[in-house]
Amino acid sequence: MLTAIVLFSCEKTEETPANNARINFTGSYGSAAGLASGRLLNAVQITSFVVNIEEVELEFDDNDPLFASDAFASDLELNGPFEVQLFDDGSGLTETLANVALPVAAYDEIEFKIRESEDPNSEMFNKSVVIKGLIGEIPFVFWTEENDEIEIEFENSDNVVLTPSELSVILVEFDLSKLFDPENGGIDLSSALDGNGDGVIEIYEGGPDGNTDLAEQIWEKFEQAIEAFEEKYDD
Repeated sequence: MLTAIVLFSCEKTEETPANNARINFTGSYGSAAGLASGRLLNAVQITSFVVNIEEVELEFDDNDPLFASDAFASDLELNGPFEVQLFDDGSGLTETLANVALPVAAYDEIEFKIRESEDPNSEMFNKSVVIKGLIGEIPFVFWTEENDEIEIEFENSDNVVLTPSELSVILVEFDLSKLFDPENGGIDLSSALDGNGDGVIEIYEGGPDGNTDLAEQIWEKFEQAIEAFEEKYDD
């Protein structure tokens, strides 16, 4: 994860500080209160979630007053691919894609590409997203080979402003309750079928269990489950 190639250039009136930003991806599944009540766990449990990210780009704010009028800056790019595991053994995980030194400036959005893996030695080969869990007591797996380019403006502020004295953590969150909790706008998986009776509910396009429509609905909502935030820490 930490071998990402970081590409950016800039001309600033101040020097670029040492590592002052961290790019994190994290997985969650609803609020702690909801989980404690058993509302989510009794319906759908998530045990594993992996997404294949090809590239991440952090965009400067075009109206950033911190840049001189004749300054030039290109957006930050992290070149993958990254197989990002955001759930394992039922627990949400946080993966750090990179620790980077960025110009003191304002940033307004993060972009990344979800692409199918080209690694023949990986479980993700020819897949871009794999989610596993339980529907009641029956194991299920959802996967897709679909590709997407995600653009997310930062929440809770007009933009992210980096400073020399604080560490900014750029956090991209995948909240799977927005996929699988109907009370949170998610898909109701109670109709998912184990059509071939092998004991696993398979949800993917053209799968043997007849859940292609459900797979398409999940993918259509996938982007709605993603948000981006900034957290600051004293340097």
